[in-house]
Amino acid sequence: MHADIAVPDWATHVVSDLGDMDRRPRRLEPGVERELPVELPDDAYFEYAFVDGDGRMRADPDNPRRADNPWYPEVSALLGPDYRPDPLADPPAPARPPTVDRLRVPGRGLHQQRRVIVATPAGLEGRSLPLMIVQDGVAFYRLARLADVQAALLAAGEVRPARLAFVEPVERSREYAFHQGYLDFVADELVPQLRERYPEDGGLIAAGASLGGLFSAQLALARPGLVRTVVTFSGAFVGHPEERDFYAGSRSFVAERLEQGEPGAPRWYAECGTLEWLSDVNRRVAAALDASGADHAYRERHAGHNWTNWRNGLAAALRFATAP
Repeated sequence: MHADIAVPDWATHVVSDLGDMDRRPRRLEPGVERELPVELPDDAYFEYAFVDGDGRMRADPDNPRRADNPWYPEVSALLGPDYRPDPLADPPAPARPPTVDRLRVPGRGLHQQRRVIVATPAGLEGRSLPLMIVQDGVAFYRLARLADVQAALLAAGEVRPARLAFVEPVERSREYAFHQGYLDFVADELVPQLRERYPEDGGLIAAGASLGGLFSAQLALARPGLVRTVVTFSGAFVGHPEERDFYAGSRSFVAERLEQGEPGAPRWYAECGTLEWLSDVNRRVAAALDASGADHAYRERHAGHNWTNWRNGLAAALRFATAP
């Protein structure tokens, strides 16, 4: 797909999936760059915006299609002619909603409580189920509607039921990036308390997107035997405890550990967009998983680092993590 995007007179910079949006804005030459040619795969989903002289990100005034992006209120989207969203990217409301408990879990090591939303499929409240710990819990619960995706798959007989525990961070960038205190909280406080409250059988699933994916992988690698299945969406695997640069770092803690033959968990599901800066390191992780002999799946879509991309992968991830 080829598109020529007209540059507004007020635009000083362009931001897009190709540069992780506002983290890598590209300056425009005033009066010179009046059009931006874009070449994308025919099935691509692409987000972009312009920045004005006041530093405000603004959508393309000539493109009526807006991205459903919770981080940026004004972002435009381009859809390739062959782009098709996953049928469950916007799941139907379940006929029987899950039973939802809203907990406040004491974090003794963190010296603060943490909010956790626990969703159990309707009618299975007392049953022993696999437990999925989901980072960035509020976003996965409200925006991605992971519990509704599971309900649709259960109704179709495509997955086994799992209990979903949506955990919300307080200092996301700090806690998900090699923070020992947060890892100890999840492994030594949260998981035991959830297992005491809810019957669990079938193994622990650790899931997250971006830095939440990094943490989920780190949890499995740091505590071998604790996690049965790791699920990551655009895992932020660029970075290392000795090099905490998650955008241009040269090291990858996760890839290095996997290349040493330490999968941490027997099953891994990973996916990433081809239009984001994390595609290379995710391919490296996938190759290491392949060499390790772990049961794994790796998928890519022609999309960027955004929730539209991740919502398109939720159903496939659940099919892998909770196969019947």
